[in-house]
Amino acid sequence: MTSDLNRYSVTAISSLGHDLIDGPIGRAKRQWEAVVDTLPQLICMVDGSGRIVRTNRTFERWGLGGVKSAIGEDFHQRLHPYCADPDCYLLQHVDMVRMANFATPANGLRVYDEQLLRYLRIHLSSLNQTGQRLGGENRFSLFVAEDVTCRAGLDRKASASEEKLQLLVDSVSDLIVQHSSDGTMHYLSPASITLLGSTPQALLGVSLFDLMHENDRDVVATRMTHIPTGESVESNTFRLRRSVGDWRWVEARTHAMVNTAGNYEYVTIMRDVSDRRREEELALEYSKKLEHEVAKKTSQLTMVIDMLKQQIEENDRDWISLEALGRRYTSLVENTLTGIYLQQKNRVVFCNQRFAEIFGYSRDEISGMELRQLLDDVNEPSALPDVDQGAYITMSSANVVEGWRYDGTSIWMKMSQSRLENDEGVFVLGNVIDVSEQVRVQDELRRSEKAMHHLSSLLIAAQENERKRIANELHDGIGQRLSAIKFSVEDVLRSAEGSASAQSLERLHDVVGKIRDTIEEVRRTSMDLRPSILDDLGLVATINWFCREFSAMFPWIEVIKSVGIDEEALREELKVVIFRVMQEAFHNISKHASAQRVDISLGLRGDMLVLKIHDDGCGFILDAKVLNGPSLGLKSMRERAELMGGAFDIRSGFGTGTRIEVCWPGTVAFSEFN
Repeated sequence: MTSDLNRYSVTAISSLGHDLIDGPIGRAKRQWEAVVDTLPQLICMVDGSGRIVRTNRTFERWGLGGVKSAIGEDFHQRLHPYCADPDCYLLQHVDMVRMANFATPANGLRVYDEQLLRYLRIHLSSLNQTGQRLGGENRFSLFVAEDVTCRAGLDRKASASEEKLQLLVDSVSDLIVQHSSDGTMHYLSPASITLLGSTPQALLGVSLFDLMHENDRDVVATRMTHIPTGESVESNTFRLRRSVGDWRWVEARTHAMVNTAGNYEYVTIMRDVSDRRREEELALEYSKKLEHEVAKKTSQLTMVIDMLKQQIEENDRDWISLEALGRRYTSLVENTLTGIYLQQKNRVVFCNQRFAEIFGYSRDEISGMELRQLLDDVNEPSALPDVDQGAYITMSSANVVEGWRYDGTSIWMKMSQSRLENDEGVFVLGNVIDVSEQVRVQDELRRSEKAMHHLSSLLIAAQENERKRIANELHDGIGQRLSAIKFSVEDVLRSAEGSASAQSLERLHDVVGKIRDTIEEVRRTSMDLRPSILDDLGLVATINWFCREFSAMFPWIEVIKSVGIDEEALREELKVVIFRVMQEAFHNISKHASAQRVDISLGLRGDMLVLKIHDDGCGFILDAKVLNGPSLGLKSMRERAELMGGAFDIRSGFGTGTRIEVCWPGTVAFSEFN
């Protein structure tokens, strides 16, 4: 932003502000001041007596105090409140009174301000209007200060002594190379060790172009060696080969000069940008776009006066569009199927037609009512989270609450709320949806599930009773008859010995063996259906018997059991469930697990009865296909456990075995739980 542009723009807007404070030009003036406030430079308008008339927001950003409080203050005392130096540059070289009295523009002044701790580039100009007589009443001057601390640091280093410059060259991480037009390097800074992996002495006489990647060499060499004397080429990006053979991306700047012998030489400064090359490219692209936008906005500021009429017309069109948008919003609110309301200080201050229809009131009747008259469990504004002024909070999760219609009938609503705060106060914005039919269907579904649960319980009980009946018939009926047949055949065999042929006796012995096997098979079938030991001796004896039988049938599987319960207090129906879960789990282990060890434990954990069965088999992947597949084993175990109020959990994986854990609360497991 040049000082001429500042002088023209500020003067133009100030003059128009006196003529039309509240008119179009006044609004344009305020827009221009907002733009000036965004500039990074410190801009102060000072009158002929050295007092501040106006300044931009940079005054606050530099820590000099408020913009409004600065108006009318002495310019020097405001910028240097603690300055007692008679040689202060603001007094010696930045004489704002002189600039106001004499319309002579001052050249840029570059100083280090010890009070502001900044390097500044200062531009001074008079704001006397063209054609105004010098010494007139309307005398102002403009002070524009730009923070050039970074550039000033470079200037100080550039003006240092040759010894300090050499020390700087030796210490910087950038590689500095002096070379001829054919690339032969005559000097390298010590940074070559880090960047190229070689000492400067090892690279003297080597062509810089030979170290470049072949795809970059021609273009970079042309740009480096076709530079007029005293000029430079910047932002050359190419690859250099290190001594170990890998490549590094560097960004180079080359400067052309003539040495004392009258020959062209080049100084190239290279920086390693391998790790951030893409970030630099993106930053450069963004910087170019930003510079383009700044230039575009700057050019537009000079035409602000001519554009006022167009701005007014656009504002009128925007107002028409806003009214149309308001009508569309009103139509949306009124025609939605969701009831919408606005609550302030516990009372409804607005609702749409759908909200009134849901509760059977008119909108006028609902206005002013407390929401608790319509709905239960309503959050008050004080219970909502605090938010900043003018901010919104997203809708809360929907809650289902009960409400009442005008005729007293009960309805169920899904309700969401949010806190809204604006210039008119704090509000609660909410919406409700009538879900009475959904609640009714869910109640019916819960009753159906309860009935199905009861039916399943009866079915399992009937199944156990049928198993018990069949087991008793097999044991007491068929088993005893087979035993009688066996005894009869053995009597015949003893009577026939000595008189019958050896072949007949052998056949009778075979018949006795088959009958004995059949009796054993009937006994096993009876025990599988319903082991009589469970009814006669109890669960603990049944578990011990079952583990012995399993070990006898599968001797390669070691069974480790641990039972620690008071069986007398255990509910009878739960004993059957525990046995069936154990029976099904051991059946799956013998059939699928390829296990060598099974651990089973039954005991208390806190107030819970816990059954755990763990094998070291091959395991399997638990997924929906397994859990919901055609196999009834897992489903049967889970259903039996849950019907008795338990929680069934199974965990498995390839190579980790399978772990089954069933937990029953003590109040469910024991008839009297202490």
